Amino acid sequence: MPTEYKKLIPILIVLMFAFAGSYIAFLRYNPKPSTPTEEVKGTSVHEESDLPMPISSEKICSSRTSYSNQTTFQTKKTPEEVLIFYQNVFSDKKWIPESDKRDGGIYVTTYKNMDTLATVTVTKQEEDEFTIVSIKIARL
Repeated sequence: MPTEYKKLIPILIVLMFAFAGSYIAFLRYNPKPSTPTEEVKGTSVHEESDLPMPISSEKICSSRTSYSNQTTFQTKKTPEEVLIFYQNVFSDKKWIPESDKRDGGIYVTTYKNMDTLATVTVTKQEEDEFTIVSIKIARL
């Protein structure tokens, strides 16, 4: 072994111990908050997006912002069945129907409850076996 490589062995050993020590210190690191958690402020979350879906529905996606929740799913129910289903759901929750628009296979119905607006959009393509439903609940 050349003498140049013999000089590198102690350096490599020191580096390996330094790496191992820093890795162990990282694993044991448990940061403590500087302020008590009681002082942390947040926004209230409106949980009305937990509306039921018709039986045999499959959720496609959902999204949440600070002012709204949106859930999209597909079902084999007809658009009329879906609209009646949500008409019953919202009337049970004492929501008031705001508008009802139907045009070319797209149905949009809105319901209002105090400072919250729910929009139910139902779409059915003639060649598709599924009805796509999107429910958006937004604070006004």
